[in-house]
Amino acid sequence: MNIVFFGTPEFAVLSLKAAAAAGHSIICAVSQPDRPSGRKQEVLPTPVKKAAMELSIPVYQPEKVKSPEFMDAYLKLKPDLNLIAAYGQIIPEEIIYHPKFHSINIHASILPRWRGAAPINAAILAGDRETGVTYQFIDKRLDCGDILHAEKMEITDEDDSVTLYSKLSKLAADSVPRVLKMVESGVYTRIKQDDSTATVVKTLKKEDGKIDFTRSNRDIFNMVRGLLPWPVAYCTLDGATLKIFRAECVDTAEVHAPGTVYGIEKGSGFFVASGKGGLLIKEVQAEGKKRMPASDFIAGHHDIMGKVLG
Repeated sequence: MNIVFFGTPEFAVLSLKAAAAAGHSIICAVSQPDRPSGRKQEVLPTPVKKAAMELSIPVYQPEKVKSPEFMDAYLKLKPDLNLIAAYGQIIPEEIIYHPKFHSINIHASILPRWRGAAPINAAILAGDRETGVTYQFIDKRLDCGDILHAEKMEITDEDDSVTLYSKLSKLAADSVPRVLKMVESGVYTRIKQDDSTATVVKTLKKEDGKIDFTRSNRDIFNMVRGLLPWPVAYCTLDGATLKIFRAECVDTAEVHAPGTVYGIEKGSGFFVASGKGGLLIKEVQAEGKKRMPASDFIAGHHDIMGKVLG
């Protein structure tokens, strides 16, 4: 098939490569414009642009996909399919329905659960034990189109949103050739989504990372895992921000006010009380400092016992 691939971040790269490796002709890749990133604010190519260039695939990077310039260029193409993976813009109907087989989006959840912009984070935050990728025909409503195929996988306590992102990217890439074959052959069933069971996740904001220690240790543990690499779960210590990157749930018979540092485990970190149970904090970043093991943080904060994190 002749395919136009829409994608921007690292998540989409393996799917682009898998589609090309399966023998399909990628007419072009469409990616978001290059943006400044990192501490030095260097303007770097998007991961999809970089991968496309390595594969000698032409790249378009419209500021707005609805712009007349891009629409004119796109509508001159004759793709059989648009394949979309984390592109980052709403695609207009003129593009959605232009190809022979229309447009298929790879979404990082088992739809209709976790429609929206941050499904990987949402699954961990909610304590889900299962997630996956869904191939859906794009509809006018976001993530509401008919389902073509889904692949499922387990979420373990060792997963965070960074590791799950990588696993789901690979899961998508592994299934792309099979799904494209289904589309090309016409051997598949379109399954309508049940809107009554749908859940929607909103775009994450910095304030979503603020820890409320009156919540259960499991809820806070899921926040720590689910808010990486941004906005990161955080609290305050002595009026300064303290980001928490790794933690473990622990049972405790001791009773302390939520947020109270009630113990230290040498070489591992410090214990904090929550609304139910406690947490062993294992990796942190103090305001203005580098990310570090909590054991190193304690070495510079000998008076941390009994303090209350806010």
